[in-house]
Amino acid sequence: MYLHIGDNLSIPMNSIITMIHADSGKSHRTGISYYDAEVINVVPEDKIKTYIVTDDCVYASGISLKTLKKRIDEFYSILKISANVYAAALRTARF
Repeated sequence: MYLHIGDNLSIPMNSIITMIHADSGKSHRTGISYYDAEVINVVPEDKIKTYIVTDDCVYASGISLKTLKKRIDEFYSILKISANVYAAALRTARF
């Protein structure tokens, strides 16, 4: 499954290592400065809300960390419901 991170860009969820809230203050180091990877800005630098660290690079997204987490949680809740429905169908199926 893919996660939409803004500007018509989606990334595979299984490649996400972590997501870091971009600090509003520019005077101190953000957690992202410790990663030695290419940073791909999806939005202008002043609009960055979240850094998404993946296997290959770091994405700077304009979508809030809370919204991205909610999208991931919704996906996994749908998977869980689907798995439960499938399991119930198997229990009632007659072969």
